[in-house]
Amino acid sequence: MKYRYRIVIVSLLLLHCSGLLAQDTLSHKMLTMKEVFNLALNNSVQLKVVEKYTELAKQKTEIDKLYRLPDISTGLNYGYISNADIWNPSFSEHQKGHIPHQFTQLTVQAAEAIFKGGEINNSIRKSTLEEQVAVLSLEKSTQDIKLLVAAQYLDIYRAINLKQVYINNAKLAESRLKNILVMQKQGIVTQNDVLRTQLTLSDLRLAIRKTDNSIAILNKQLNMVTGQADESRLIPDSTLLNEQQPAESVTSFTEAAYRENHELKIAAVENSIAETNIKLLGTDRYPEIFVFTGSALQRPFLNSIPAIDIFYNVWQAGIGVKYNISSIYQSPRKIKLGKIQLEQSKQKELLQRQNVGVDVSSRYIKYNEAIDEFTTLKSDQQSADENYRIVEKKYFNQLALITDLIDATSTKIEAETKVVNARINVVYTYYQLLKAVGTL
Repeated sequence: MKYRYRIVIVSLLLLHCSGLLAQDTLSHKMLTMKEVFNLALNNSVQLKVVEKYTELAKQKTEIDKLYRLPDISTGLNYGYISNADIWNPSFSEHQKGHIPHQFTQLTVQAAEAIFKGGEINNSIRKSTLEEQVAVLSLEKSTQDIKLLVAAQYLDIYRAINLKQVYINNAKLAESRLKNILVMQKQGIVTQNDVLRTQLTLSDLRLAIRKTDNSIAILNKQLNMVTGQADESRLIPDSTLLNEQQPAESVTSFTEAAYRENHELKIAAVENSIAETNIKLLGTDRYPEIFVFTGSALQRPFLNSIPAIDIFYNVWQAGIGVKYNISSIYQSPRKIKLGKIQLEQSKQKELLQRQNVGVDVSSRYIKYNEAIDEFTTLKSDQQSADENYRIVEKKYFNQLALITDLIDATSTKIEAETKVVNARINVVYTYYQLLKAVGTL
């Protein structure tokens, strides 16, 4: 029997050591919120996708600028020409006309618009404005990524603090259980007291294990965004919760949002795009004036009978004018459509401005509510700790029941948990406020 017990003990020790070794293989690293932001901005796949939209918009602008340059083309044709069939006007007589069968033609042409009603310049301006929208969208996505990372970072911090709450209370439960076991031997308490305390301790140990699992999952989610290895484990910056947020009025935050909010900036640029689009639609009312030149080297010479097997070259140069007559009745309707779109864009900007004002005000209220909640819950925690101390003392003096002590323990744990959540929530609601302003 003793031999079997030794085997069991050795096996448990080996399992415990292997667990410790497995934990040691994890890469633990302390990172500040700013460092996590930088990692996310450098490694986020979502941001890389948005960056490509910015590159596409820039490239489109470069392509539109090319329309200021001459349009040059060249062509080479080589082939076979049959003989000519020739009839008189009544088709009563037919004869064959000999033509040299080898056909060669080399052409070079160039044309450049010198006036197009401002279409080229307005197209370039529109592309430049769309490029600005793409850049602003990238900045907005950067804000979204930062808030996502902040939430994951703070969730890990929250879970670590909750785990510590459970560990501290588990130690208290273990100490309490030892005292109760002594009291049971003395016949002061019943087995029920022991069982109830053991259940409390078991629940706390289960909560610790579940919190460990949550920390592992949250770390994997954060590692995916920041580009870190799966085995990396974040150690949050302990000074983060002690940082003092600037005490500004809601008016200051709202005015800053009207200047910095990226959605408002995008709405303003979209207004400019709509105005430029009206100018583009109006260019159809103007003629297009262009200069051209070209040269054609050809064999054989077909403008004689019989055709002559020689190379001949003809070049030309001049100025041309094109006018789309249908624009007389098409352009007014198109311009009216553009004006409706502009008015719609302005209304969208006004609506967005109102939404930003409401959002900033709401976030400001929630932030101050979080501060007030934390202050209240901190006071409640002190009351819960004092209540636990009093009830525990009464219990060991046989002046309270085990149910009273368990209730006091539950109240204490709940109060500590709420304080941890409230403390994290103060920081998170402040980040939400900054995100609404556009300065996160």
